[in-house]
Parts: sequence; C-alpha cells; structure tokens
Amino acid sequence: MQRIPSMDPARRARLLRSATYASVTVAVCLVIAKAWAWQATGSVSMLSSLADSLLDCLASGLTFWAVRYSMSPADAEHRFGHGKSEGLAALIQGLIISGSGLFVCGEAVARLVAPRQIEQTEAGLLVISGATAATFLLVAYQRFVGRRTGSVAIGADAMHYSADLLVNIGVGAALYVSARTGWLLLDPLVGLAIGGYVLLSSVKMVAQAFDILLDREIPDTDRYRLQQIALAHPDVLGLHDMRTRHGGAHYIVQFHLDLPQHISLWRSHEILDEVESSIQREYPGCEIIIHPDPLGIAEARDPFETRDGNAESGNTAT
Repeated sequence: MQRIPSMDPARRARLLRSATYASVTVAVCLVIAKAWAWQATGSVSMLSSLADSLLDCLASGLTFWAVRYSMSPADAEHRFGHGKSEGLAALIQGLIISGSGLFVCGEAVARLVAPRQIEQTEAGLLVISGATAATFLLVAYQRFVGRRTGSVAIGADAMHYSADLLVNIGVGAALYVSARTGWLLLDPLVGLAIGGYVLLSSVKMVAQAFDILLDREIPDTDRYRLQQIALAHPDVLGLHDMRTRHGGAHYIVQFHLDLPQHISLWRSHEILDEVESSIQREYPGCEIIIHPDPLGIAEARDPFETRDGNAESGNTAT
C-alpha cells in the first residue's frame, strides 16, 4: 500500500492537474506520430507501440477524470468523499494494459510465423526517438508528482508510461538492428518480449488498486506514527481497536482511547479534539473517528491488534 505524504491540499490539486494535462497531451501526440510511422514501416514492433499508445490515450483520459473526481468535496451521497475513484482508475488501467500486452503478443506470434521486411526504417527511428524523449520527460514528472501527492492514479499512469519507455527503446533497437542485419525475426521477437513485459507490469498496478478498493490497512509506519501521536497526549492512557483505510487523497482512521475513569464528558470531548488536532497537523485532511473508553472497562477487543505489537497497550509519552 502506498503512503500519502503530508502536503497542502491546494498544492496537491495543482500538481495532480498538471500531471493529468501532461499525460493526455503526450498520449495524443504519440498516437499521431506512431500511426504515421507504422504505415510507413509496416513494423510489428511499431504496431505494438502504436497499440500501446492508443490504450494510453484511454488510460490517460481515465486518469484525467479520476483525479478530478477524487478531488470533488464530500456530498450527501458520498460522505467520505470520492477518493476511491483513483483506485478504480488504477484497476481499469491495469486491465487495459494487460489487454494491450495480449494483443502485442498475438501480433508478434503471427509475424514469427510469417516474417516480413521492414520498410522506411529511418522514419520509424525518428518517431521512436522523439517518443522515447517525450515519454522519459513525462515519466520523470509523473514520478515527481506521485511522490509528492501519493496519488495512486498518477502512480499507475507513471507505471504504464515506464513500460512504454522500455517499449520505445526495444522498438528502436529492433528497427535499427533489423535494417542493418536483415534479420526478419528480430522484430517479432522484440514485440513478443515487450508484450510479455507489459503483461507483467499490469499485475502490480491491479494489486495496488485492489488494496484501495478492498480497504487494506494503511502502511504500518503510518499506523504506528498515528498511535504515537495519540498516546503522547498526557491524559490518554491507552489505545486499541485501530482501523485504517486509504481514502484517496487522505487516510480514514478510527480507534478507541482509554481515558481516566472519572473525568467529565466535557473534558473527554476536549481530549479527543486535542488528539485529532495533533494528528491533523502531521496528516492534513485525515478523517478521524475516536471512541472514548474509561480505563479498565471490559469490552471485546479487535482480534487483529497483535499486528501492532505493544503500541496499543498504553501511554508511551515520556
């Protein structure tokens, strides 16, 4: 599960918008250039790259929508916001990319059976060189935005463009070597290798999307840090039953706090507000639900608490 870095929400929104604009623009330009190059060369490697770029347009458009939808404020029908749209976009992207890999593998096998001479190699190499440079710059920017924002949709987009980068390098090498040596089987062999790699790259993307959609716990480092912040309050005597999930742009957290037995309801409310404020200073936008318990009350405990060791047993403040 990818962690969400702490940053100003307005800054995060600007970075996400710029990354989606860059992705859609590059995808459209590459489709136009590769379609021309495929018609000129007849290369199955170039066709595989074009097919991948066509699906990139669809995936980038999906990311464009998902990122904007995820930033929509909560409403009456979606009280926790729309953050899971990023997980849905990442899942669909993974399925799209796996389909692209299967198509490329099929075309490569057909060309292995019936090899064909590649034409106008220079035109293909020119297009691939430009595509490689543009994709490299896009991936570098997307990774920067992904690290700063923790966006799963942008991370998925960067992952499949990273695969595209290797696709472009492989296609360029196949075109060059085939033109110099006349070895017709190299082009479909490279196409087959690219297709296999694309299939493998989609697995991680789909797994990460499922983590969000199925409410997997947030990273253990962040769980432990949240516990430390809560237990640092001088009136908090223990913490248990912590449950967390990824809300897209923020974490959603709930837990029970053990408080002194005879304090007033008013003071209990003040303590919970103080703990929430401490957490939100380090995790802006984090949604927090806290249940206060008098220390020593007998109640059923979460059976999965052992995953956090002794961090939930009592106050660790010094």
